[in-house]
Amino acid sequence: MTYFTDDGSRLHVAVRHDGDRTTVTVTGELDLLSGPPLMRLLEDALDDSVKQLDVAAAQLDFVDVAGVRVLLAAHRLAVERGVELRLCDPPPHVVWLLRVIDEAGLLLGGNPRDGDLPPHPYGSSPTSPAVRFVDDATARADERDRRADERDRRADERDEQAADRDRLAEERDRLAEEREEHVRQHQRWEDVREELADARERALERREQDEPEP
Repeated sequence: MTYFTDDGSRLHVAVRHDGDRTTVTVTGELDLLSGPPLMRLLEDALDDSVKQLDVAAAQLDFVDVAGVRVLLAAHRLAVERGVELRLCDPPPHVVWLLRVIDEAGLLLGGNPRDGDLPPHPYGSSPTSPAVRFVDDATARADERDRRADERDRRADERDEQAADRDRLAEERDRLAEEREEHVRQHQRWEDVREELADARERALERREQDEPEP
């Protein structure tokens, strides 16, 4: 018996070999994230020594469309390799979803017409598992999108704050340069006034020297 658990601990898998028959027991949630690891395990299990592969699904609590497509892909691969794949004891809400998706008859035997689809196994109440198990995947995807949007918004805010800091630094540098320029201009005027005063004083001295004594 070998065991497998996906990274997020959503899906637990136990594999048992009995001659040319292999049983894969899946427990938990089969969805977009846990489906690929399960597919890789099923591909490995469909080797030349196996004639029958049973997927025991009685303990599946949640399956979304991506999870069903993994099961269908495994079934097609089993047909190509000459292995009989059976989905054993799926819970009612999984059966309902299988029959809703095209080609689901590959796993359940018979592909019903749209008008023959069975009703929700737990009724049509919005709080029933049959309604919730499909909506949960959408809710999770929406939550992931919301968190991604929130991260993007915070990143944009950080970028805007950094841009504001850069603009403030540039404004401070501009004001400092203006003050320095004002100081330089004031100093130039002071130099000019001093030169004019010196020139006036020299002119007065020459005039006094040139005037005849009385």
